[in-house]
Amino acid sequence: MSHTEQELRKLYQDTFSMPRGAAKFAALEEVVRHADALGLVEFAFDVRMQATSVFQHSWVPAKALLSYSWCLAAYDREPERFGARAEHKLLWNIKWMIYSVHQFPEIPLQRAFDLLDDMERRYRRGGHSMHAVLQHRGLIAESVGELEQAQDFYEQMARTRRDSLSDCSGCVPSSQVRTLVALGRDEEAIRIGEPARTSFCSEQPQWINSELLLPYVRTGRGEKALEAHRSAYRRIRDNPHHLAELALNLLFCVHTGNPGRGLDLIERHLSWLDRARTPLAEVEFAAAAVAVLTALENQGEGELPLRFPAAEGRRRPDTTVTALAAELRERALGCAARFDTRNGNDYQSNRIRRWMAAGPIGEPVPMSVFSTRAHTRGGERVRGLIEQVAASTAAGDAKGAARARLAAAEALLETERPAEAVEAAEEAIRELERLGMAEDATRCEVLLARAYKQDGHRGEAVRRLRELLEKQHGEVPGSPDRPEWEVTLGEWLGYGPEASRWYSSAARGFAASGRTAERLSALRQALLRNPAPAAVAELLAEAESALAEPHTPVGTRAGLLHACARMLYRDGRLAEAATHLSTARGLLIGPSAAQSAETAELLGEILTALAGVHLRLDAPGAAEEAARAALDLLTDSDSDDPWNGTRWNAVVVLVRSLRARGAGTEAEQLMADHGLDEEDLKEDLDEGDGWDG
Repeated sequence: MSHTEQELRKLYQDTFSMPRGAAKFAALEEVVRHADALGLVEFAFDVRMQATSVFQHSWVPAKALLSYSWCLAAYDREPERFGARAEHKLLWNIKWMIYSVHQFPEIPLQRAFDLLDDMERRYRRGGHSMHAVLQHRGLIAESVGELEQAQDFYEQMARTRRDSLSDCSGCVPSSQVRTLVALGRDEEAIRIGEPARTSFCSEQPQWINSELLLPYVRTGRGEKALEAHRSAYRRIRDNPHHLAELALNLLFCVHTGNPGRGLDLIERHLSWLDRARTPLAEVEFAAAAVAVLTALENQGEGELPLRFPAAEGRRRPDTTVTALAAELRERALGCAARFDTRNGNDYQSNRIRRWMAAGPIGEPVPMSVFSTRAHTRGGERVRGLIEQVAASTAAGDAKGAARARLAAAEALLETERPAEAVEAAEEAIRELERLGMAEDATRCEVLLARAYKQDGHRGEAVRRLRELLEKQHGEVPGSPDRPEWEVTLGEWLGYGPEASRWYSSAARGFAASGRTAERLSALRQALLRNPAPAAVAELLAEAESALAEPHTPVGTRAGLLHACARMLYRDGRLAEAATHLSTARGLLIGPSAAQSAETAELLGEILTALAGVHLRLDAPGAAEEAARAALDLLTDSDSDDPWNGTRWNAVVVLVRSLRARGAGTEAEQLMADHGLDEEDLKEDLDEGDGWDG
């Protein structure tokens, strides 16, 4: 099938909204094929340059090299056709190609040397600095074990001026620090790396903080190492892109005598290994995990059961410390052997074996919030519970110590220290599960979800709470009860079918326990949170059933009627929507309605929505009446923001109503008074008019 140039450009634009993956790759390649067939050289060049970026950031080096090579050859044939901007981008992207050789053993080593020579030739020809060239020569030398040569390149780089083709000031020293650490030159590594800890880009400061962990530990700077670990982990914990940095943090746990902390990280992030962005990240994470697991085996915990959270709808089977160590050891050595075959030496295998055999270095660095040395601040209650953990442990009361850990995690969360509460809860869960204290472990899971949410990790909080509710088919231990936790999960999810489903489930739970007002509130949210189309009819039926219940608060009933009307309106059932809104209005202006700012706000939304529905029903007089009532109410209210979205919508509907019944002069005056123009009147009624409440 052939395409016109206009169609191709539209197809290309469509790729920008596609997620990275096979479908996006295929779409870009299709555009390229048709652009070549039509002879659209400049367009084909632009698409391939964009594709190179997509492939590189998706870690598909073969595709990236292919598209980059085409662009480079096209530029060399006709440099004047593509200009200086294209040249700069090509010179920048060559660094990506070299970095891919460092990360992927399937790319021949000679390709890196050829690219480096070409990079140097092009940079010299353009009058550019050798700074980036020397950096990448050092990178390749380090990857094949030529450490002294790598450091020589880095030292030359440090004496060379930076320019627009240099990497950022944080990323450049990170590679050099890695080489210095491998050479054992820790003080020099710290001197060069520490200034970069204040830099920020997509890779920093988590990369440099992770690289500095080992030199900090080996030079006795335990507190600095702990600070760097916590700073790095906060930034990498939600992003699988940082698997290699996570590996360095696992080794830190081994070096500082904290394999339990390392095990927590393995259980949480092992699924990342199956989607490692590069083989180098894969081999390093696997090796670091083996070091953690071996340390636990040496403590007699080889048979400790391990369970893993679901990731992308799949769950890794439960296993033991010893079994997982054997699996990952084989994986690490197999991957390292691929690098050795490519490099022609055994440097990578030897390095990975050293990682897997890593052990404690120097004095232990207390990481646990339950360590009296680590926990130097906190209220009397927290300190007392930490002392109780220590006392119970010393007395051999493992269950008492585990319960004290849970209580301490609760106290930390209550005192608004969520990051420490997360760590405390994670440790407590491990002990509670080991001791078979299932109910306490479930309480702690709930606590951990709350702590994640307060600490700014909404995604992890949602995952934890969702998993718990799916696992616990009955009541969730502790307070609040299950329907309230389902409401909480709906709130955390925000909008969309899943959020709506949890609110709907909560409504059924409230109904079963006779909590009618809460049932109505949950149903309202289920309707407002954009339910799946297939779920709307059932939700409306449940809502009608709930509205038939006697003795429910007026405001709650009105809110649910408003939400039902919204769904009916979207379904084109305008007369039914108007009936529901009129009923809701009657409830809120009746004698039993409580007068409050919340009531006024809801009534304003209902009146504005009713005006919009009347307008659609070709009843401009009724629409005008409802819109004026909404404006009067919202103007007289004590709202902190009287010029809110509902009032704006009421003005828009009033203008439309006036025009519809021929009162054009009054409509124009109203527009002038409120600063409206014709564009404001073009908004779809369904996008506002009180439906966003």
